[in-house]
Amino acid sequence: MHTLNYLRRTAALGGLVLATIAAAACGLDNNAMPALSGPSGFGRSVVMTASPEQLPRDATSVSTVILELRDAGGLRIGGQIVNLGVSPGASLSQSQVTTGPDGKATFAVVAPRSTAIMPNNSIVVTAAPVSGNSDLAITGSLSIVLLGTSNSTAPTAAFLVTPDAPELNQLATFDASTSKDEGSNCLDVCTYQWDFDDSTTAVGRVVTHSFSQARSYNVALTVTDAVGLTNTLRKFVTPTAPAAPTVTLTVAPNPPVVNQLATFTALGTPAAKHSIVRYEWNFGDGSTTTSFSGSMAHTYSAPGIYSATIRVIDDLGQVGSTSLQLNLTTGVPTGINASFFFSPTDPVIGQTVTFDAKGSTPSNGATITSYRWDWGDGNNEENGTTSTASHSFGSANTFVVKLTVTDSQGRVSTTSMIVPVKKPT
Repeated sequence: MHTLNYLRRTAALGGLVLATIAAAACGLDNNAMPALSGPSGFGRSVVMTASPEQLPRDATSVSTVILELRDAGGLRIGGQIVNLGVSPGASLSQSQVTTGPDGKATFAVVAPRSTAIMPNNSIVVTAAPVSGNSDLAITGSLSIVLLGTSNSTAPTAAFLVTPDAPELNQLATFDASTSKDEGSNCLDVCTYQWDFDDSTTAVGRVVTHSFSQARSYNVALTVTDAVGLTNTLRKFVTPTAPAAPTVTLTVAPNPPVVNQLATFTALGTPAAKHSIVRYEWNFGDGSTTTSFSGSMAHTYSAPGIYSATIRVIDDLGQVGSTSLQLNLTTGVPTGINASFFFSPTDPVIGQTVTFDAKGSTPSNGATITSYRWDWGDGNNEENGTTSTASHSFGSANTFVVKLTVTDSQGRVSTTSMIVPVKKPT
């Protein structure tokens, strides 16, 4: 009996001592003693599962996510606040959850729209428990795969202009075939919209366009990929203005006399890669005409001083001109003169062209004894005293036909005309 009472008194005293120590310890700096058992911050884990694990890109489909929080010993942690995050483009039903007694919480993830840029074509969900202790700063993550076209970037617009500095009114080619999307050439998977900065637009991967004014144009290309993402590139295109054509003018004889047939020859020189499309004649006596060749015959009916003018027009509509002053007197020619005209004036390949040199005149007191023709295509012909000849050309080209006349006094005169030969239409 005495032994039993002693043990009881000793136990009570020991309990009082332990309680006193505990109370003292709890009063130090008002800090509570750490629990001797329970979860360790270093061993916590966040586990998430999604159902379904894949979502279409339709901005409405939902995946339900179950989050579970456990400690190092595998025990579930309830009452824990967890902050949630998701990839831009997708959305969450809530930004924060609190785990229940079973350590779990549930929330929903909403699919992105079809045009959203989603790296790796997936949604990344993150979960981070809220705690003032850095040891508890753990996070978990979950990926939900997206169905449909993978689109992690907007397209990259690019284009080439050929030629890169086109001339005014020249058709240039605009080619966007080097535009890329998702690391490769987009080609016909994308659509292409052009704005040429001159109130005109076009649609297509390869288009043509010409500019009519000499200034810089800020051309814009907008590329749209398969999911509707767009990218715009602007590039300055500055068309160039080629030089206006030049022209020289000669007449034979120079000067002619009244009522003598004079042959005018104009030689128009256009800018490189261009051509003369017509000749406009003004002989200064009220007579005007237009031709497609640089040769024209004309007779003045009265003496006087005349200014014969030729205008040449190129394929861009640019004009070059020159004039020749003629002082005509009465009388008859004093020397031999070669002159001719031809018909039709715009022949085609294989068509017979008639050449007439009856306007040629000999020296005073002489007669013409020879008409020699050089057709400019490697062939020639001598007709004696016959002033007419005919010839056909075997190719499309501009031929310089030359006439040489010789009179009975041995005098010689030569003239030439340009004969443009075209392909049949």
